[in-house]
Amino acid sequence: MSLHPGINTCFAVKRWPEPEQWVRIVKDELGLDCCQFSLDLVDPLLDEAATMDYADAARELAAERGLFIHSTFTGLAAYSWSQLLHPQQAMRAAAVRWYERAIDFTARLGASGMGGHIGAFSAQDAVNLARKHMLLGELEERLAALSHYAARRGLSHLLFENMAVEREWGHSIEEARQLTQMDMGGDVPLVLCLDVGHPCALHTGTASDDYLAWFAQPWPRLPVVHLQQTDRSGDHHWPFTRSYNAQGMVRAEAVLQAIEPWLVSGDVYLFLEPIHPFEAEDAVVLDELKESVGYWREALSNY
Repeated sequence: MSLHPGINTCFAVKRWPEPEQWVRIVKDELGLDCCQFSLDLVDPLLDEAATMDYADAARELAAERGLFIHSTFTGLAAYSWSQLLHPQQAMRAAAVRWYERAIDFTARLGASGMGGHIGAFSAQDAVNLARKHMLLGELEERLAALSHYAARRGLSHLLFENMAVEREWGHSIEEARQLTQMDMGGDVPLVLCLDVGHPCALHTGTASDDYLAWFAQPWPRLPVVHLQQTDRSGDHHWPFTRSYNAQGMVRAEAVLQAIEPWLVSGDVYLFLEPIHPFEAEDAVVLDELKESVGYWREALSNY
């Protein structure tokens, strides 16, 4: 089985939103053959005719250029919302519709999976055990319904991400394992997208704070991996440049060694996810993306 290096298209948000631009950058500038589409590029709740036209254009262009779009993923916009754990029932129901539209867009794009951030408790609900129990029971029902919806649309899996804040469900190894073990009624499975930087931002005093400990867990299905550089002070999503590697704690060699046992079971997708400030110069962003790809390419060549 193989490792597949790729990139999340969050780098293109508000810089290179045109499909011809981000496809060109991924293929020609970065030399990568696969990507994960950030839903910050297209809000699925916008006019359906416009969003589906975008999906068609991106799907056709990617096929022409030999770029594999693996999945779609929530970005900074959806991460700002409480989504399926919002304290108001009507808002939770509205979040289901958002995910359904995102699944529709994903199917039209030709990707096989969709997911990301699924929900965050309010500060009040986080300390109310009865409310948490009720909300988590409802969450399981809604995720099962979305799994069925995704299966009907031809997707093969849904994704959820391990999170960087304790009120965001899935932040710990235990919570993530609960999610992967949910009964989806025989429809598409819920698969972990393991962000290596998120455990670094936790300070729970448990194994969940160690990004390498996540790789050692017996996940029922191979996770997808998000790659970012960061330190213990936050969830920074730095690129893998020489200067940031000197500050950060994520090491390519350690990640690749941790992933090695997975390759017995199947292919593993590694998506770079640096998130630059919007104020950063476009040329600097592109240079740092190239350096990040080079860092991982060198590590893979020595693997």
